[in-house]
Amino acid sequence: MAQWGNTDDAANSVLWAASQVNLTANSDNQTNLFGNTTADAFVTGATIGQYGVDANEATAARAEGTTDKVAHAGWVLRTAGSGGRAGRVQSEVLVAMSTITTGSDAEDAVFEDYVITITTQPSDTSANTTASEEATFTVVAATTPAGGTLTYQWAYANGDTIQAGANVGNTTQATLTVNSAVETTNTDFKVTVSEAGSDSVVSANATLTITT
Repeated sequence: MAQWGNTDDAANSVLWAASQVNLTANSDNQTNLFGNTTADAFVTGATIGQYGVDANEATAARAEGTTDKVAHAGWVLRTAGSGGRAGRVQSEVLVAMSTITTGSDAEDAVFEDYVITITTQPSDTSANTTASEEATFTVVAATTPAGGTLTYQWAYANGDTIQAGANVGNTTQATLTVNSAVETTNTDFKVTVSEAGSDSVVSANATLTITT
């Protein structure tokens, strides 16, 4: 009987991973270790969990430039320090497996499917209200690896939601349109860029200046 499978769920995780943290290699410990995010559950001063990491997640972890770098897709034992050991993270590939596929995909909170990068921040913009000009704010973003589905939500810089209508449009697209005849000068806007398997990223603020 194989001690692991290529589907990301507890039953397919590496059975003997528990022995790496001085636990008996049995199905109960295998299940408890899978996707664990509870500090001190197995070792005091650390959070230890086993994760099925697919090729996308391995690429994203390396691109993020954090301590969650993973050398290869497969079954990974992740140890993160807490307390005085906070910030110390080790990801050990127990079984390298390029064919691992998502199942419960519990590791999205730890190993993201994609990393979002804003490559072009929205710029300050001016518009002439006498000429009935519209101002536009545009953000350019990408995912690593490529292929993520990005969504956008523009808001005022203070966090208030923009109500699409007479004064603004395209609040959920990469480009926001603002009617200078209705909006107030020196208003700041920002946009949150999201992808279902990633942490959202918030842009820098961009200011609308209205001239007459």
